[in-house]
Amino acid sequence: MWWLAVTLSGAAPAALGADDPGTQALQQHQLQRQQQQDALQLRMQQQQRGVQDPPADARQQQALEQLQINQQQQQQQLHYRQGVEPVGVQPSEGDGTRRAKAQMELQKAQQQSQQQLRRFESELQVQPGGTMDEPRKVD
Repeated sequence: MWWLAVTLSGAAPAALGADDPGTQALQQHQLQRQQQQDALQLRMQQQQRGVQDPPADARQQQALEQLQINQQQQQQQLHYRQGVEPVGVQPSEGDGTRRAKAQMELQKAQQQSQQQLRRFESELQVQPGGTMDEPRKVD
């Protein structure tokens, strides 16, 4: 996860579209904090599922572990994209417009992360008969 923070430290200011270094730092910090919270929430979901409904055998344990690894990788990929995608600020736009666009991008990133976490939670749901849902290849 440390590589994500390093990557975001260089890419986030440009992606967030702010000119003022103080504003850039604040927006970068907000994005990183949100992403850290998302990562913690995913780990908590995964641990809670493992405690509430532990796998019945080694095969199910291995499938669950692989699903969790895949989810963590997908989350890291989303966080990377959120940090490097440009906002699309025009040179003629004022500071207020740039700040508003940057705030909208932060909100969009938060929505994407929450949607992904809900999808991950549904992937961890156990079907009747003790088999897990097959993970989807989305993101």
